[in-house]
Amino acid sequence: MREAFDGIDAIRKAKTSQPDLILLDLAMPRLSGAEAAYVLKNDMPETPVILFTMTDLNIGSMCAAIDVDFISKVDGIPKLLERVDALLPTTLPNDGATLS
Repeated sequence: MREAFDGIDAIRKAKTSQPDLILLDLAMPRLSGAEAAYVLKNDMPETPVILFTMTDLNIGSMCAAIDVDFISKVDGIPKLLERVDALLPTTLPNDGATLS
């Protein structure tokens, strides 16, 4: 797992580490999570991206347009984990570990 301090850092770290899934907050300094997601989906189209945020803006259509998932923090961690489970394969290509 990697953490980024802003959207630009998130893009750099994702391109370097090639994660199995990218989780972004919408409100990030220097480059928003939506802007970072757009760049990442263009550069890494097979990698699932989730925007997980408190923002209650109508961003569903924007997320659909850039092919990323949106989960509201109001829906909570269980909803996020459910979506992560749905997006990740049972065997991860980076380490061969099996999820249980």
